[in-house]
Amino acid sequence: MTDKDMASADGALAEQVAALTEQVKALTARIADLQKVADQFTAEHEIDEETMMVISAAVAAVLGHKAKVKQVHFRHGSGWTTAGRMEVQDHSKRPLIRPARIGAR
Repeated sequence: MTDKDMASADGALAEQVAALTEQVKALTARIADLQKVADQFTAEHEIDEETMMVISAAVAAVLGHKAKVKQVHFRHGSGWTTAGRMEVQDHSKRPLIRPARIGAR
């Protein structure tokens, strides 16, 4: 390689480094913004003590004894929808009432 080729390669490399540096700065700023949004969301969705007591009482009523509630999570999604769909589409269960055969006496 000649000195001219080396200088050209160095200039291209410097441009790439500058472009990557700008991308890193932009992504760092974006991460900081997203962290602020996440912190606000978490603060808005904290569970108060009264709600925890109600959940504990409901768990105790269902289980028949007092149990420790260790974690409570907000649910974002369609968990009930998915469970219901799985129940409806489960073909391994046979119906309790079998349909009558046509023409049988």
